[in-house]
Amino acid sequence: MNLRDYIDSGVIERFLLGLATTEQEQELAYLRQQFPILEQEIAAVELKIERKLLEEAVDPPYALKDEVMQSIHRNYSGGKHYRTYSTKTRPPRNDEPEYIHVKPGGWNRRIEVSIWWRCAFIAVCVLAMSLAASTWYFHKRTEKLEDILIRLKTPAIPAVQSVIPG
Repeated sequence: MNLRDYIDSGVIERFLLGLATTEQEQELAYLRQQFPILEQEIAAVELKIERKLLEEAVDPPYALKDEVMQSIHRNYSGGKHYRTYSTKTRPPRNDEPEYIHVKPGGWNRRIEVSIWWRCAFIAVCVLAMSLAASTWYFHKRTEKLEDILIRLKTPAIPAVQSVIPG
């Protein structure tokens, strides 16, 4: 087995990222015992991955530390206000993403609706109920008219006189 080909195969990267199979992990553990140079290669790959992650990392919002510290202090000091660490806020740069500040527990789970929307909702309900009632009324009326029409179109059957012999 060529050690350079094994290193270039990406098994070390998969091992460090937790994507290696158990067979690959066992093989790497065995080869680490056989070839101590693999320890240096693992450390170098780990450093390379760490640098790449730090390059692509997104910084947290500027005022996050103040919010976290105030929250901690409120929880442990009975609600007193805590001083802020940053005395100035900086505007976001063009390449920085903008964050939406979400405060948990701030939503009271009530939806406030304008009076006009309420009136419109009531009007739609009344309209729907009146349409349902008129549909039912006209359906029953149509059934009655169909019965009358059927009776008018059906010829009357003359009464059969029973002939009594005799």
